Amino acid sequence: MASRSKAFGLILLCVVLGALGLTAVTRLRNPSKPAASKSLLVYEVPGEIEESHATTTSFSLASLRPDRPTLFEVTDALRRAAGDDHVKGLALHIGEVRWGWARVAEFREALAEFRRSGKPIYASFSGGGEQAYLIACSADHLSMPPTADLGLDGLSISATFMKGTYDKLGIRPNFAHVGTFKSAVEQYTRENLSPDARIALEALLDDTFGLLVDSLASARRIPRDSVARLIDRGPFSAGDALAAGLVDTLLHEMDLDSLAARAVSRKPVDPLPFTKYLANEGLDDPTATVFALVSAEGAIAPGKDRDDPFGGRTLGGETLRDALLAAGRKDEVKAVILRIDSPGGSGQASDDVWREVRRLRLKKPVIVSMSNLAASGGYYIACGADAIVADPATITGSIGVFGGKLNILGLYHKLGLTIETVSRGRNASMLSPYEDFSPEAAAKFQQQMDAFYRTFLARVAEGRQMDATAVDSIAQGRVWTGLSAKRLGLVDTLGGLSTAVALARQHAKVAEGSSVRLEPFPSPHRAFWQNAFESFLEDEEEARMTKSVPELLATWLHASTFPAGTVLALMPFTLEIR
Repeated sequence: MASRSKAFGLILLCVVLGALGLTAVTRLRNPSKPAASKSLLVYEVPGEIEESHATTTSFSLASLRPDRPTLFEVTDALRRAAGDDHVKGLALHIGEVRWGWARVAEFREALAEFRRSGKPIYASFSGGGEQAYLIACSADHLSMPPTADLGLDGLSISATFMKGTYDKLGIRPNFAHVGTFKSAVEQYTRENLSPDARIALEALLDDTFGLLVDSLASARRIPRDSVARLIDRGPFSAGDALAAGLVDTLLHEMDLDSLAARAVSRKPVDPLPFTKYLANEGLDDPTATVFALVSAEGAIAPGKDRDDPFGGRTLGGETLRDALLAAGRKDEVKAVILRIDSPGGSGQASDDVWREVRRLRLKKPVIVSMSNLAASGGYYIACGADAIVADPATITGSIGVFGGKLNILGLYHKLGLTIETVSRGRNASMLSPYEDFSPEAAAKFQQQMDAFYRTFLARVAEGRQMDATAVDSIAQGRVWTGLSAKRLGLVDTLGGLSTAVALARQHAKVAEGSSVRLEPFPSPHRAFWQNAFESFLEDEEEARMTKSVPELLATWLHASTFPAGTVLALMPFTLEIR
């Protein structure tokens, strides 16, 4: 039955490939028409956006859907539209957004560049929180429907603790860690925040809240103190938002589009969907200098990229190393930009990637651009680069390690199961899930954690040209915003991808003003076809779980994907500032 299914699947794949090939030939014979002489670009801002197209082994036509452009594709298209005489303005349709603060900042930077070209931006804000509103504030004119709400009411961080649940289930956590602030183990061993963890989270929140207030004050031309007071009054109805000066008008989306069309031209203007504009973009400048854009997105694990069945992606160290190797081999690539959005993960996989970054630097410059997260193992792979660029709101640092296991024998007893183990060797069952660490095993395991932490410190000290003692004083597992990391010397410059490109120019000695093209590695199209065949060659189908797994269960299940005893350079908690 399985072989029949695979045969049918292979036939279906061939049909799909043939259809897509025919489509490609048709497009070559009948190239897309350029934008109308006067067009209003319309972008439906999605609730979520990714840094890059998936390179997992799961075959999915959705991975290259034109209505799901990546953040880089969107910002690159906006910069092109700024210089496109056919595009006269931009209309944004904005609902709830959960991009993360650094991605929002990256998008706002591209919007600012569009505005500097003299073309107006009109935003229709249909409701949402701070991230959505921050995007909307990038517009020349901000409107919301009369019945919408503005969820501008402040920021918070929540931490989930599982000790009480484990106690009820008879599960006993056995963990070791290095770093006063390496509080990742606390979600398993405590029922509340430790004083050190609270200090770190309070500092994160203070920095991010300050950045939010500053951005809103600048965008809406409202005194900073007034913005803070307004946030304390939130959330707002549409009428209250208008009265407070938080929006300019109360209009429905279609009415705002009509207003925008009339504003950009006296003659009729055609609305141009953003996805259509992406498909119609012209060819790249063949004379442009090529920089590789290598995306490192997801929790770091050995092997290849794979789907995280509990949401998000798992970043395979092997996949990332292969991408760096490919960029290094390609002669036309003059510099590499490593874009990181990762909470860390396997210590060994992180070290393997670090070594590849160091080797690549011998051939060409490597510049790191940090997105929302580049913490723990994410910072580990960054510290070997020539330079590090972080957004002020990037969560980074977390230089520390932890590891351990869960003793589930008590749970088995509750279920009526019993376990007997026969072993040879004093520590043969050291990582057994059916017993606690013995004092000797606990000491040995702690030694492993200590040794890896010393290696981590040495990597950072070498990359940042700092004394290991100085690194240790700002490490200890503590997370920092990019703003604080710059002050501490953990990053070189604050900014986004365009700042990283500017640094790459300097390091590669590319003339200012000359054309530069970013080429994604690995190529999303090449990865697509490779994964299409690989998915049909697998012996067994991988069971896939819905992404709507509750956060508590997802956190536990995600941690359980790493084998017991794995040295983890992973962030404390699952941090999301909302």
